[in-house]
Amino acid sequence: MLIRLIILFPLFVSLLAAQYSANPELAGLSIYRLEGLKKIMYEFVDEGKLAGVQTAIIRNGSIGHYDTYGYADIDSKKQLKDDAIFRIYSMTKPIVSVALMMLYEEGKFLLDDPVHKYIPEMKNLRVYKPVFTQNFFGSTLGKIWPLNKLRSVRKTKTHMRIIDLLRHTSGLGYGWGSNTYVDRKYKKADIWESKDTKDFINKISKIPLYHEPGTGWRYGVSTDVCGYLVEVLSGQSLDEFLSSRIFMPLNMVDTHFQVPDNKINRFTTNYINNIPEKYRWLLRKSFNPDGKLMAIDNPDSSEFTKNVTFFSGGGGLVSTTKDYVQFCKMILNQGELNGSRILSPKTIELMTEDHLKFIPHKGGPLSLPNNGTSFGLGFSVVKNTAAKEVVGSVGTHGWGGAAGTFFGIDPEEDLIFVLMIQLIDFDNLKISERFQAMVYQSIVE
Repeated sequence: MLIRLIILFPLFVSLLAAQYSANPELAGLSIYRLEGLKKIMYEFVDEGKLAGVQTAIIRNGSIGHYDTYGYADIDSKKQLKDDAIFRIYSMTKPIVSVALMMLYEEGKFLLDDPVHKYIPEMKNLRVYKPVFTQNFFGSTLGKIWPLNKLRSVRKTKTHMRIIDLLRHTSGLGYGWGSNTYVDRKYKKADIWESKDTKDFINKISKIPLYHEPGTGWRYGVSTDVCGYLVEVLSGQSLDEFLSSRIFMPLNMVDTHFQVPDNKINRFTTNYINNIPEKYRWLLRKSFNPDGKLMAIDNPDSSEFTKNVTFFSGGGGLVSTTKDYVQFCKMILNQGELNGSRILSPKTIELMTEDHLKFIPHKGGPLSLPNNGTSFGLGFSVVKNTAAKEVVGSVGTHGWGGAAGTFFGIDPEEDLIFVLMIQLIDFDNLKISERFQAMVYQSIVE
């Protein structure tokens, strides 16, 4: 046995090295044009706008580009490495949506089933209905009695369905808004301090919805409820289900809700620059006024490295670029990878269709459907590249995370692209748009 291990060890080492090697020509990418991508990404780091950046492009089944630059931690000058572990936050959502659809394929539920059929706490939901004093009592009373003092919370007219959770038309949100009544309820509930998913459901079910289920799109905690549904329907905790049914079959060995002790040295530091005052309560941190990057979550003290008992289906995972590429390969390959079938091709087709036809945006900081982009079941979906105003292909699906991580899957080009950074306030950089433009300009065949 020992002799076999000695013989196989060099092969094992070579396979580890090969997994990050890139062949641009085989992927139909221009080596020269990829240098332009690197230049743009490196500038973000060199100008102090990012600590580090990692990018990957897979096309025609080949790794055409895999690049790592900058720091995992600025203060210690720790270099970012190819196997770095990142907080992927909302890139958890597509994974958990896939998990729930696996149970759909097993006949555990139907998409139009009411959520309360499986989660009784979600039966008697209420919805917030603002009352405008101008309309009812005239301008005089409107001045005496502030508009935000009058409100009406009523029982919903329609039931929240499971499809509403998957496409974010449930009426649930994140508590992000203009200091409305519902936003304050989210803050008071302190949902992110929940002991577990059951505790989370108990809290969220008591908060009024922003709107009637099925009547509008609002980004929020819907996928966290999907995560609890996975637990209820499978009889397993969410981390156990994801590990046994998705991560192990796809060889996603570094994707976790809690970073194992022996991997903390590979975990990156998370940073912030400037963030609007109204969102600062989310992080409960102090902020630098000088505009420099400031660490807000260090590996050694991170909540991701402690005793994690609440498995957030909407944003709780950490992962590596390599692991997330594996997940994307499975989606691009119509639900199968290396002999492991996760979903059927028809289910993948259903998940990546436009599910927001005739459904408008109903508030919150993210606006869909908008600018040529709509939403499916766990993924955004590009419907019109001209309206989106970013080079790409119709049908491309993907999503991003709160710390700037981003991915896209383009079936037309047989293409996967993944961006990994760790910066909370990344919107002003437009880095995902720049990255995507540089990905597509590198395609020459």
